[in-house]
Amino acid sequence: MSKVLREIRAGRLGYAVLYTAPSIADPPKARAEKCRATTEARQKINLRTSWQQLEATLFSNFGRDDFMVTLTYDPEHLPADRAAAVRRLRKFLAKLREARRKRGQELRYIYVTEDKHGDGRVHHHLVINGTGHDLDELRALWPDGHIHVQNLRPREFGYLARYLTKEAREYGKQLGKKTWVSSRGLKRPVQPKAEVVPDLMTLTVPPNADPLESSGGEVRLGEFGCYAWIKYIYRDPEDYRLPREVSGDPEEDLTAWRRERPKPTTPYKN
Repeated sequence: MSKVLREIRAGRLGYAVLYTAPSIADPPKARAEKCRATTEARQKINLRTSWQQLEATLFSNFGRDDFMVTLTYDPEHLPADRAAAVRRLRKFLAKLREARRKRGQELRYIYVTEDKHGDGRVHHHLVINGTGHDLDELRALWPDGHIHVQNLRPREFGYLARYLTKEAREYGKQLGKKTWVSSRGLKRPVQPKAEVVPDLMTLTVPPNADPLESSGGEVRLGEFGCYAWIKYIYRDPEDYRLPREVSGDPEEDLTAWRRERPKPTTPYKN
């Protein structure tokens, strides 16, 4: 008997599942149990939800030198509706892209527009790559209201992804609209080809990584089928260094995703 190992790598983020593989020689009961294990195992690392896809995209493309930006509107510049606000945001991004182009620098971004929670005033959240001298430029390019700028913390990308997709989850995604929008050319998670491994193999977190979530061991589905899964983050010295350019915004300005951390569904167990 053998097992199948599947993995996904999104920058520093890793997923792995291990499950029993059905065989043509299996009797019907054994094959059914192994097929169920295969299905449930794949579901554990399929990036099915918007926040999971966003988390993987953040890990694949952004780091500690990059920024979380929130753009708000003062009463004098409040757009007529959400569509007008999105057009205003795109003009802002076009100006920023052009300014960077002249310096030979790229612009990578992800943004969401919100207008439902709190007082319902439209605003934008963006994740933008840093170039080393962005803070003054970002503020100068947004004359329509206040701008909050914070350095990213990669270990909080999971919470940040949930925060940025909260309106879509709470109020439902607008028909025909994306939950979040990204610039072109962002890196995607890497999924190597599935590998057949010995039956005695077990999942372990790599020695240079820390666990985030897991099945807590092997999950048995009847007499023949079983699977296990883990999610982990590779360690990096950048977690403990000062970013190239540090935002002066106080911590309390924008920490919602730090206050609303959901507990993992299953804690990791050695």
